[in-house]
Amino acid sequence: MGGLLVLALIFAYVILTSKLFKRVRPWWAKALVIVAAILIPTADAVYGRHKLKRMCEAEGGLHIYRVAEGVDGFDDASITPHDEWILKYGYRIIEGTELNGKRSRLVRLPNGKIVRETGIKPMTEYIYEIKKINPYSIFIRDGSHVRVRSTGEILSREVNINYSGGWLERFVNGLYSVRGTAGMCGSIVSKHELIAKTLKPLKQEKTK
Repeated sequence: MGGLLVLALIFAYVILTSKLFKRVRPWWAKALVIVAAILIPTADAVYGRHKLKRMCEAEGGLHIYRVAEGVDGFDDASITPHDEWILKYGYRIIEGTELNGKRSRLVRLPNGKIVRETGIKPMTEYIYEIKKINPYSIFIRDGSHVRVRSTGEILSREVNINYSGGWLERFVNGLYSVRGTAGMCGSIVSKHELIAKTLKPLKQEKTK
């Protein structure tokens, strides 16, 4: 249904432009009609993509402000703690949230055994957080950061900006009740890369 409506609107726009083109007499007026017909649906989309490029150059990507050395572990409340961070990356403590909503942590004991504790109060000094800014904006800033619990200092962050397109693109996507993507900053920095480059564990050797 939405596709038929889009085709109908395009057809009506072409007919209207054609009638206006025939009605005006001077050649410069006809040229103006053609230019206006092209710019009305596309001008803001072109400007938006140019603005996205400038925003990505200024804000996008990975930004590390300070690297923390000798880190015991970190807290990521968005997921259940996974032993990959201990076995592969060398952290001793990983905190998170179970599927039932209870906070939990994985701890590597001196003998190498990994135990899970539930119903805990997070105690690690460093926190990984996901943040979405202006979710209803034409330009959405998605990102995450590593924060110091005690001071609020942001050690690092990654930012990716998502552009929803010009007014015509947004209108068409709105017919399908979706938010389109007309452009992004580029490759998204993974959580693993952000954390590993910011928080250096006490023992750098990977546990086999």
